[in-house]
This record gives sequence, structure tokens and C-alpha cells, in this order.
Amino acid sequence: MAPAPQALTELADDQLQDLVVRHGGQPFQARQLAHWLYRHGAADYDAMRNVPKTLRMALATALPPRSSSVAAVDDAADGTRKLLLRLHDGQSTECVIIPDGERTTLCLSSQVGCPVGCVFCASGMFGVARNLSSGEIVEQVLHARDRLPPGRALTNVVVMGMGEPMLNLVALLPALQRIHDPLGLDMGARRITVSTSGYPRQMAEFAAADPSYGLAVSLHAADDALRRRLVPTATHPVREIVAAAAAYFASKGREVTFEVVLLAGVNDRPVDVVAMVDALAATPCTVNLIAWNPVAELAAAHGLQRPDPATVDAFADELRRGGLKVTVRRQRGADRSAACGQLRVRDLRGGAAHA
Repeated sequence: MAPAPQALTELADDQLQDLVVRHGGQPFQARQLAHWLYRHGAADYDAMRNVPKTLRMALATALPPRSSSVAAVDDAADGTRKLLLRLHDGQSTECVIIPDGERTTLCLSSQVGCPVGCVFCASGMFGVARNLSSGEIVEQVLHARDRLPPGRALTNVVVMGMGEPMLNLVALLPALQRIHDPLGLDMGARRITVSTSGYPRQMAEFAAADPSYGLAVSLHAADDALRRRLVPTATHPVREIVAAAAAYFASKGREVTFEVVLLAGVNDRPVDVVAMVDALAATPCTVNLIAWNPVAELAAAHGLQRPDPATVDAFADELRRGGLKVTVRRQRGADRSAACGQLRVRDLRGGAAHA
């Protein structure tokens, strides 16, 4: 049985209309509420000025507009802003605002924690507590939009934060529809990208959904044995994941991005270039290289180090010589909790900053 909704953000349009009618309102007032909630970002009923006060008071006894709040904020010198969100049950999750020229990207989470357990990632250090609901995913956008500086607007959304999105499609797909909907948050589908560590069946389900969002795959290594070392829960061979990405391209006409977090002396060697070219050369794609954002405990536990920029650039050049398209993502928020999951880890240990 699905859990009871905790806020208006959990309700589909027909559910919101039913709630309004049951509390004495008219059907058209559901659209007014949604307009205040998503377009204006109203966080309380008092802000919804053209909704009758009697209806607002009645609805306030039923559900709040949102169920989460900003518990802590980390601001980096480069403008990156990480938000720790407190959920209705006391759990927490993260989202990150990343400004870059005219572009402002929001990195969303899909779960509380992460079940994948990549050896270099703080998101999985405490495992996974639960899936986020559709409303909790959407509310990350609302909270982030509230925290934008004047003159800034969100231009892109990437579901690359805490959690494995493909294991929560039941909540993620309705949330993305709300984010995309012109009557919701009105963000074009081509500005929305979802990242997965590689679940071919769920990737096919994602491909069957409308509209056509972007897809990224966290590959990290093209050799199965090395990939299992880096991603202990990886059960699907690289060839199956690449085939699912190729099928996505055939279905949607959108190239998949393969993301590779580079670790010094682990997966940035010449042999790793050869394996990656062999695995990806026949698939329309882009490889995005990311030098590891160090997490002290994981570095000590697994002997991990961040590669130097020259090594990253040389790796990229070799991939290009092998015929692959390559981008290199530069580190953001380095002076704060840059790596995904670190702010939540600090919160769990009682050390997060206040909002």
C-alpha cells in the first residue's frame, strides 16, 4: 500500500482537484493552487491570495503545501550551493545548485542514501534508508529555486545526486513529469537528465516513458572485474549496459553519456583507455570524465587518490584518438562538501551547518 501523502506536492492533478472539492472548493481552484505551488513557489497557504480564505484554512488542516524544509546550506567560493533537506520523517537528503556562466544546473537526489555502494562515493556510506516520494523529488526544485540569487534561473536538472534513480522510477517519472509540465515547473525535457549505475531492464522502462529525457550511465570502468571492484553491487556485464544505452539511443534519438570518475592508478591507465574504446566505439555516446572529489574516509579505507589534471587530460586525449567524444568535468564546490553525500554524512554525525 502506498504511504499517505504528506503534502500537496504528492498529489496528481485529479487528486488535488478531489481534495479541493472535498474541502468545499470548486474544481477550478485546484489549478489555482497548483499555479501558486509550482509557478510561484508558495510554501504556505497565506501566499495563495486569490484562493478563498475559508478554503485555504480547510486545506491547511488536511495537507501542507510542502513536507520538507532546508536544514542546512553549504556555499562554496565558486557559487556552488548544496542544500540539506529535512524530510517529514526526520530523514535527510541533498540537492546541489551549480552555476556555470548562463547555465544553472540543479543536481537532484532520488533516494535517502544509496544502495549502489561505489567505493569512492559518500552517498552510500550509510546504505539506503528509503526511496524519495514524487513530492520530495519535486520539492528539491522548489527549495533550490527559493535559494537562487537575483537574476539566476534554473536552466537544467540532473538526477545525479544521492540514490539510484532506476530503482525508484515509480516516484521519479511522475516527479519529472511535474518538473517538465508547462503547467508545473515548465522545464524542457532536453534540459533534464537522469543518471544510473546501469540497470538494463529499468533503462528500457525509462526509454518507454514520455517525453525523451537525457540518460547518463555511471560506468567508471569498461572491464567487468574492475567495475565490480569500484561498484560492488554491479551485477550486469558492461556489454549489457552498453547494449541498453544503444537501445535507448535507437528509441529516443538521444546519445547516452557515460560518466567515469577517475581514480589515480586505478582506472586511469592506458589499459583502461583500450577497454573503454573497445566497449563504446560502436555506440553513439559521449564520455564524461570526472576527477574524483576526495572523501577522506574512503580514501583511507580503499587507498584512493585524485588524479592530477595532466593525467585526466591525457586520458581524454587517448579516448578521442580512439574515436570517442569526450568532455572533462571540472571540480565544483571544492572548498566545501564537494562530493555527493558528504553534507548528509556530516548531518548524520551531528556536524552539518544550519540553514
